[in-house]
Amino acid sequence: MSNMQPGIVERIQSTFDRLWLQIRICLALSETEFALRAEKGAFGVWGVLFEPLALILTLLGLRILIRLKSTDLLNPVIWLAVGVALLYMFRKIGIKALTGVSKRQKFFFYRRIRPLDTLLASALIEARIHGTVLFIIFIGVSFWSWQVKLDDPALVLVDFLLTIILGLGVGISALVIGHRIPIVKTLTKFGINRLLLWTSGIFYATYTLPGPIRPFVTWNPLLHSVELMRHGINLAYPIPGISLQYLFVCSSVSCGFGLLFYFLNEALLLADD
Repeated sequence: MSNMQPGIVERIQSTFDRLWLQIRICLALSETEFALRAEKGAFGVWGVLFEPLALILTLLGLRILIRLKSTDLLNPVIWLAVGVALLYMFRKIGIKALTGVSKRQKFFFYRRIRPLDTLLASALIEARIHGTVLFIIFIGVSFWSWQVKLDDPALVLVDFLLTIILGLGVGISALVIGHRIPIVKTLTKFGINRLLLWTSGIFYATYTLPGPIRPFVTWNPLLHSVELMRHGINLAYPIPGISLQYLFVCSSVSCGFGLLFYFLNEALLLADD
C-alpha cells in the first residue's frame, strides 16, 4: 500500500501539471488574439468594445424610432443590451468557429496547441468583451437613474456561464461538421443566423406573446438565456415557459456531443486545408 501511494500522487500531479499547461496555453492564445484585434482597430482596446456597443445603440435607436413595445419592468437600455450581448456572444463563439480554426493553422506547428485550445481562447475573449459591455451599460444606467437593481446575481452569473458553454458546444460541433460537409458553413451563416435573430427575444418579451405562439420560439435555448438574465436583474419580470433546467440540459448536451465529435475528428482539423 505504501509503495502504491507515491505512484498515485505522481499521476495526480502529472495530470494537474498537464491541465495547468493547457490553461496557460488558452490564456496565452486569448491574450495574443485580443492584442491583435486591438492593434487592427483605430481606437485600440476601446475599439474592440465599440462594435457591440454601437450595435446596441443602433438597435435602441431603431426601437425608439418605430416604437417597438417592450416591458416596463426593466430599463429599456438594459433590456435590449441583455438580448443583443448574449446573442452576439453566442454567435461569435459558436458560428464564427466555422472559420476560426483555418485562420489559426500556423499555431498548430506547436505540438501542445490544438484546435480546441483556439476555440477556448476565442470563447474567453468573447466572454470578456460582451461581459464588459453588459457591465458598462448596467453601471452607466444605474448611475443615470441613481438605482442599482440586481435581484439575483447568482442566476445572472450562472446564466452567463451556461450561454458560453452552449456557444462553445455548438461551435465545436459546427466546426467538425463544417469541415466534413462544407455546405453547412453557408447554411449556418445565412440560415441559422437569421433564425436565431428572430427567436432569441431581442425584440420582444416572452410573456407578451400569445400562449399558442410561445412553443414556436421557446425551443431556442438562447431565448431562455436572454429571459433568465432579465429575470435575474428583476425577479418581477415574468418568464412563462422559460426554464434554467432546459438551458442547463441544452448546454451540457451540446458541449458533450461537441467534445465527442471533436476528439473523433481532431486529425481532420489538424490537416492542412
